Amino acid sequence: MQRASWVRFGVILLALLTLAGVVYWAGQGNIQGPIRIGVLQLTDVDTATFEGFRAGMTELGYRDGEHITYLHPGPALHTARLAPMIEALLAAPVDMIFVASTPATQAVQRATAGSAMPVVFAPVNDPVKAGVVASIKAPGSNLTGVRLPVGDALRLEKLLRLLPQIRVIWLPYSAADASANESLLQAREAAALLQVELRLQPLHDPGEIDAALASIPVDVDAVYLPRDSTIEARIDDLVSVARTRRLPLCAPSLTQVEAGALISYGFVHREIGRQAARLADQVLRGIPPGELPVETAQNYLAINVQTAREIGVEIPVDMLRQADILVR
Repeated sequence: MQRASWVRFGVILLALLTLAGVVYWAGQGNIQGPIRIGVLQLTDVDTATFEGFRAGMTELGYRDGEHITYLHPGPALHTARLAPMIEALLAAPVDMIFVASTPATQAVQRATAGSAMPVVFAPVNDPVKAGVVASIKAPGSNLTGVRLPVGDALRLEKLLRLLPQIRVIWLPYSAADASANESLLQAREAAALLQVELRLQPLHDPGEIDAALASIPVDVDAVYLPRDSTIEARIDDLVSVARTRRLPLCAPSLTQVEAGALISYGFVHREIGRQAARLADQVLRGIPPGELPVETAQNYLAINVQTAREIGVEIPVDMLRQADILVR
């Protein structure tokens, strides 16, 4: 008798799970067949974000080739290539666009303005200032996504707490990048309070980075990178110069610390991608992007212990304990 009860329970549970699956996929709106998501990224740095997004979608039940297909032409590498790449994705056609970085999101916003094409971005530093959405709580358009948390000023504070003797900091940035300019604004305000000098290096084209790296002033004590995907994409070269000059390199995300930067208080690309996947899932269930509030990513303190040894920096025990991630 007890065995029969367990059998009936198992049958009922299986039926409920099956029904839940039907309801789940029925909630995908009118999209037929495998969902086609177009992927747009500006630089190689954004690849980790897409990997996190793809992993997140898989965890939510969207299996590649069966439920979902990604049209991913690879990094644009230059803002001039964004418009034709977006045009090609829209002509494919696609059911949604996943876009990484502020400049790429701005390009998608312009290309899809007034349309019903759903767009999920991850990340954008400040989507309101960048003109991507009307507000954080109510985007009110065809876009939603993940913004970066405020943290550039605190990151500079943490760098100076680690090395209080720092007085002059070199800061390269893409002059036309809204995200970089927002980082710059926060860093300048913090630098004034902390009484350190920022040597700003505006760049108007990615090709100018090599000359900038070769002419870092001799009296610079550290390098601070803004949230700027074009600059971040050159992390290997930045790390090489910083090691040669024995300069502490302060970067905006874990990716750069893993590549050899000394310290970061910032975001993790893969986690942001996963966070964006949850938003994409809600959109595919039928919720308009404009009704989904923009979410905020989380900051993590990351320190590269090996880099510290190589450039002769002793990390205080309390900072080691406070670090969320230690790269050895």
